[in-house]
Amino acid sequence: EQKLTKSPNRLELIPYVCLFLKEWDGRMAILAGKQATRCGAEPSPQNGPFSCHIGWNTHLSTHRIASFSDIIHAWFEEGNDFLFLSGKCRENATCQHYTQLVWATSSHVGCASQLCLRDGGIWEIFVCAYYPGGNWEVNGKLVRPYKLGLSCFLCTSSMSGCFRLWDHVGGLCEIPKNPCRMSCGQHGHLNVSFCKCKCDPGFTGRFCQVQCSVQGVHGRFKEEQCSCLCHVGFGGAECAGGGNFTLQ
Repeated sequence: EQKLTKSPNRLELIPYVCLFLKEWDGRMAILAGKQATRCGAEPSPQNGPFSCHIGWNTHLSTHRIASFSDIIHAWFEEGNDFLFLSGKCRENATCQHYTQLVWATSSHVGCASQLCLRDGGIWEIFVCAYYPGGNWEVNGKLVRPYKLGLSCFLCTSSMSGCFRLWDHVGGLCEIPKNPCRMSCGQHGHLNVSFCKCKCDPGFTGRFCQVQCSVQGVHGRFKEEQCSCLCHVGFGGAECAGGGNFTLQ
């Protein structure tokens, strides 16, 4: 799942304004699986809450020739043939996979693959379903998939802001899973009321990311400083040693 959502979230490659963080959606994966079993037939009409709002990317190749990561990368590379100013592909080129991949408001994606018997051989079809779907046309002209400008400038007010990775300057519009917009990792638990992490024993730091190697043998362990406050008569990093005192 992480590999399949990585490419459309590559912040450093697209100078966009409003682009949603794409999240894996199990419901989309189920729809993609159903479509994959059709082995290349046109998508069937959908019923229910996603009716008429699904975008599709498909690729058919000889079995074991390519992986899903290869296919996603190939779709992303179609961006080299997308002419943003005109909103069109280069002549005799395909770029619709790319435009759906980076479509600004397509925030949920699910993918699946299926082996198919065609022309006496074994083929593999790769399918991704996007919600809401992209590649809209107005009067026969493709709407541009995103707007150029500063990252996150047009994130809507109903969203809490801009998701940024530490190693990039760009950002993606995000609907966070918690209002604190933070995680306590594997060694802590988030108190949503106070937006503060309660760390497991032996860990400290704002995000419980620091493992403490010292413990207070004869003292009180101070979690915030990852150090020991020794009882009278003891000293050292772990309060294990006896102190020397001289009475005056």
